[in-house]
Amino acid sequence: MSVLDQIRVVFYRVHEKGLEVMLINPELGTDPQAWKLPEGISSEEIRSIKQSVIKLDSIYNEDGSKIKTYAVEADWHEIPSVRGIIKHDVNRVKNKIKKVLPELEKATYFQVKEAFKKVLPDEYAALKELKDVIRDKNSVTYI
Repeated sequence: MSVLDQIRVVFYRVHEKGLEVMLINPELGTDPQAWKLPEGISSEEIRSIKQSVIKLDSIYNEDGSKIKTYAVEADWHEIPSVRGIIKHDVNRVKNKIKKVLPELEKATYFQVKEAFKKVLPDEYAALKELKDVIRDKNSVTYI
């Protein structure tokens, strides 16, 4: 995957605690405080996601390279509750998720307020924009 095709995806859910985003700790054993957004995926993989996708402003790495950023609503913690009913489908989804995000076993959701404190400065802007988009989306929904 070339740098030009790299896309960062922010997985989020709106839970009883409010907006939560998924962060990954790839160095969980050595540095339990090093949380970050999942690594970028290819543009072909973003097209394969069937949920509604929110296009966020691009973010810039420390080296100044531009990464397109998208947000996808995903609450994968609910999948095990339907495992007995659709076991075959769940296994397919699980295998696809592991292929797209091999670091998923080291991931967890954080309230967006906590995530702001844990992510890198270049990732902070993407989370802030997502928070604003979700707040506006919810304010229109409940009118």
